[in-house]
Amino acid sequence: MGKWIFYMIIILIFIANPSFAVQPDKQSEKADYQKWLEKLKKENPKEYEEVKRTYVFMAELVLATLGYGMEPFDGILDEKTKNALRTYQKKRNIPETGDPLSFDTVNQLIADTNTIEHHPIYLPGLHVFTDFWDNGYVSASGTWVLINHKMGEPERTSKINCDKNMNTCTEVIAIIGGEGSSRRLSIDINTYEIERWDKDEIVTKPLAFVCVHYLLRINRLQKSVTGIRSTISDKDMCKVVESKEMYMVLTDGSKVYSELLQERQKKWRQLLNISPALLQYLESDKKEKAK
Repeated sequence: MGKWIFYMIIILIFIANPSFAVQPDKQSEKADYQKWLEKLKKENPKEYEEVKRTYVFMAELVLATLGYGMEPFDGILDEKTKNALRTYQKKRNIPETGDPLSFDTVNQLIADTNTIEHHPIYLPGLHVFTDFWDNGYVSASGTWVLINHKMGEPERTSKINCDKNMNTCTEVIAIIGGEGSSRRLSIDINTYEIERWDKDEIVTKPLAFVCVHYLLRINRLQKSVTGIRSTISDKDMCKVVESKEMYMVLTDGSKVYSELLQERQKKWRQLLNISPALLQYLESDKKEKAK
């Protein structure tokens, strides 16, 4: 199944009813979607049937990928398709309607398509270069992780260069964000002013953003890079930001990649329509390998 499936679903919904894609309130969004569908069915039956067939076809493709045996794909809502949809809906804990046009089903199919299309990016390892510490140059690269918290966008890598003469540490961050096939690469550059550079440590001054500020600490002996994120505002858009301090460490990106890969495999297994016997075999095999 190619990336175009997700795009077609989103484009179809957005063109037919733009408000459906931007409403923040799920109940309001659902009501608007149902009104649009009913209006389309009443005022333009031919277009409604075209939309319905497209939705059925999309559902067939996704369900086939997840092991529901939908071939051949014909876009026709027959009993086989309805039964497969009910099985899928039951597994995903949404109303068992057998209807691919239902709001809950469309949203769940989009979410599961994102999971299907998501492939973690391999991240580079950790390198902390301190050989030129006394000459006023230190560099490091790796992936930031939060201690006892999950990163919002874990697929990232940072390159940090500290220059004593310039009294700055410059960090270049590459981040892969978004979901499914609509992921994107973004680049950020942050410049920290150095507060202290002695024979053992480099400590930066806090770098302020809208809601939080960050400071970095590089330890020469341990060859480690750590950071602290502190909240500086709880007003307006900052209300959603957790107020307590969070501690970060620059780590080996390959470990992060491995964790993301395991998480994806777990989600895949939850989505797949696997027989109980095969599932039991896979679980027992996993336990054997873990010994």
